[in-house]
Amino acid sequence: MTHEVPPAAAGGAAHRLRAQGLWANRNYTLLLSGQTISQVGNALFPLAVYWWTFSLTGSSTDLGYVATVEGLTAMAGVFAGVLVDRWDRRRTMIWADVTRLALTGVLGLAALFGQLSFASILVFVLLLGLVQNLFSPAQSALLPRVVEPDDLDAALGLNQGASASAGLIGTSLGGALLGLVGAASLMLLDSASFIVSAVSVGLLRLPRSATQPHPDTVDESRRSQGYLRELLEGLSFLWSRPLFRHLVPIAVIMNLAFMPLNVLAVAWVRGVLGGSALDYGLFEACGVGGIILGSVLVRPLTRRFSPRQVILGALALITAAYVALSQLPFLIPDLLLLLCLGLPMGVVNPMLQGIFRRAVPHHLLGRAAGVMGSLVLLASPLGALLAGLGAGLGPLRIVFLAGGLAMFGALVLAYGLPRAYGQHPPELG
Repeated sequence: MTHEVPPAAAGGAAHRLRAQGLWANRNYTLLLSGQTISQVGNALFPLAVYWWTFSLTGSSTDLGYVATVEGLTAMAGVFAGVLVDRWDRRRTMIWADVTRLALTGVLGLAALFGQLSFASILVFVLLLGLVQNLFSPAQSALLPRVVEPDDLDAALGLNQGASASAGLIGTSLGGALLGLVGAASLMLLDSASFIVSAVSVGLLRLPRSATQPHPDTVDESRRSQGYLRELLEGLSFLWSRPLFRHLVPIAVIMNLAFMPLNVLAVAWVRGVLGGSALDYGLFEACGVGGIILGSVLVRPLTRRFSPRQVILGALALITAAYVALSQLPFLIPDLLLLLCLGLPMGVVNPMLQGIFRRAVPHHLLGRAAGVMGSLVLLASPLGALLAGLGAGLGPLRIVFLAGGLAMFGALVLAYGLPRAYGQHPPELG
């Protein structure tokens, strides 16, 4: 799974990259910079869509419907991963960016000219989610071919920090821009960001074997196996790993628990806190800021504590902060609690992603990433629907409290993780 370079330069180039760090890796810095700019645009999009929806219908339940459709598209990752393992990963990313450029552009223009209905929002969110399920597994499969194996954890940490920083910039600017230029302009800015992403991926200098799903070491018979057989191969691989079987239910409950906060943030800020568009941007930005702080703490925490201890501590902090937020409908305390929610997520995510990528062979990464992503997001449509319906039946603080109690359920399950997973590295087989 090492990055392939011309034979004459392989030894010297690899040594220089290790000595100078990831910033000496031109391909990685191109990929990171392009995705960071694109993710600033991506952070604007949900702000614009949820704000437009709530302004159009005035219904918290409709916010739940939008999030439900978006969550349902995640299930397509199970099937899209097989295609990613058949196609050139770089070309897949470029065409996904071009498609998203067109979709978000049309969506923004429709909003700009007052032609964007609630039904249209649902259709475009559906299409964008399906395309995203091609881009994400392709990116996951390409990264281990862009960086050296010893640099993978550092690259994942940088990716998360950059992504969170982009989200922080996007949500902070988005709150102000919503009031200044409107939701339609934010959608068009997101559309333009996909140009940057496509260009950065296109400029990568990688040998064909690094972007193809089947390196030379893979048996040729795999290329001719049927779609269903390839899909089952990915499912079987994940099911055969005890660690994945233990962590998937925890991740599903966590996603279920977070959906009320994700879906109803705008209703909480506008309806409960009486906040402005700027307050809404700050509300979203504080959660992202916590993730950035957590990214900084990954290395010192994992050096001092076992992975199991880190997971338990993170879930305990998330549970306490979530329950407290539900009972404190005040802007400043809520912003601080959102930092406490984001920080533990920033610690746990890179650690789990590194374990996942090391455990999966290169020729299975597209399928495995698609399946794993879909399983982890399994609860999102249900959680979004329940959040929207709950908001229509009772106070939002009760809905948020239910999310905090669900997170406590994830903590209880995590306590049952075998102590073998507290080793360095955890046992995967």
